[in-house]
Amino acid sequence: MFDLSIFLQGAQQALDLTNVLMLAIGSLVGIIVGILPGMGPMVGMVVLLPFSYALDAGSALALLLGVFCGGYFGGGIPSVLMRTPGVPSSLITSFDGFPLTQKGQSQLALSAVIVGSFGGGIISVICLIFLAPLLAGVAQNFAPEEYFSAALFGIVLVVMANRQKIFEALILLSIGLWAASVGLDSTTLSARYNFGLTDMQNGLQITPVCIGLFGVGQAFLLAEKSILNTGTSIQLSRSTLDLSKIWEVLRRWKTLLVSGIIGTFVGLLPGTGSMLASFLSYETARKISKTPEKFGTGMPEGCIASEAGNNAVPAGAMIPLLTLGIPGDAISAVLLGVFTINGIYPGPLLLVKEPVLINELYVSLLLINIFCLIMLILWLRPFAMIVKIPNGILSAVILMMSLVGIYSVNTSFFDIGVALVFGVLGYVLLRFDWPVVNLVMGVVLGSIFEQRLRESLSNSAGDPLIFFQRPISCCILIVTILMVVVPLWLDYRKARKQNT
Repeated sequence: MFDLSIFLQGAQQALDLTNVLMLAIGSLVGIIVGILPGMGPMVGMVVLLPFSYALDAGSALALLLGVFCGGYFGGGIPSVLMRTPGVPSSLITSFDGFPLTQKGQSQLALSAVIVGSFGGGIISVICLIFLAPLLAGVAQNFAPEEYFSAALFGIVLVVMANRQKIFEALILLSIGLWAASVGLDSTTLSARYNFGLTDMQNGLQITPVCIGLFGVGQAFLLAEKSILNTGTSIQLSRSTLDLSKIWEVLRRWKTLLVSGIIGTFVGLLPGTGSMLASFLSYETARKISKTPEKFGTGMPEGCIASEAGNNAVPAGAMIPLLTLGIPGDAISAVLLGVFTINGIYPGPLLLVKEPVLINELYVSLLLINIFCLIMLILWLRPFAMIVKIPNGILSAVILMMSLVGIYSVNTSFFDIGVALVFGVLGYVLLRFDWPVVNLVMGVVLGSIFEQRLRESLSNSAGDPLIFFQRPISCCILIVTILMVVVPLWLDYRKARKQNT
């Protein structure tokens, strides 16, 4: 139930000078890493993650959520101007954005990208405000059996989302689950996989693992490349956004609304990601359009749908994180670490125990979208030129900030070693385009999976049927089975048609 007084308290904290400064910095960093092809918000978040530990929970989340949302705002800029997506999901934006630029309508394309991003972000925050309490009410009936089933659902969905590379996905998931088991067993206090090293008794923490995979790994990857987009010219008719084009974009408000809702619900599902949200939004916009045959030739609706869909994912992904304590992707896993480091544990009671923090989070998300909109309107040309920064400089900066940041968390050289080892692994995986998110989700969900499984079997005297005897758990498991069977059956039918 909406409580105005608590909302105002949350808004007051969100408007605190430190919080506003953090979300402004996060939004700025997010736009920059979003514009740079091959980087994306995850790199920016893991680099800033260690520094966020010096802040209170609200400011730390504002900083990282700024990077999360800002990354998707920035990703569409190079996609429209150079057909080079800053983030993978902005590839869909280039289908109509780049043809518009070739027609000399880059300002219309950029307006569609920026307004679509803003609209999708705002719509998803509104959905978050109303859906989170409803899901939290359902989750209050969760026992260990339901949490185990939900964790299993998340693991299966992440693998199935990468079923085109299912062998690689299963290998990386297995490595992640193994990494989650390293350290002292919480039940028996026996050491597991510590190889005789005292430092490994505390386990492999998510911070050095993520920073290694995405920060150090990306730095190594950039180091082997030359300069991004050599010889590519950026054509802008003016240094700021043409505001007159915004009103032309707003006339397509139905596309904006539908795409924002689609992106929010896709963000709810673990492992699906912004690429699916962008694609589904684009396809829906094309199907409901009066001129679907023109999509791909320079339709502003295509840019609006794609960007509104992927920008709705961040707030959508917060819903299962806040209400179940289960992250939907690698970026949500990083945010989960911010909560736990501050002694806050997401779950069905979080909205009751920390109502002010939750409302502060809502207002911060709204402010982040406003900040990103204003920044891109005023500083469009400087942001667009960021894509010309040499890879060598980017590589050195990312590597330095990653290692300094990871050391500052626990002043531990062992954590630096862990980050470097996973950095080499991350470089290899990124280089061969393996689904790295499966490894991260294995690390994060592994402990939840194991702990809830033990509790459930202890309650049932070892009877595994307990998971099917509880209605909610049984429903989740049935959906999990369907998530495996249905896509594989559809893939089989598709392959059979192609062979006949």
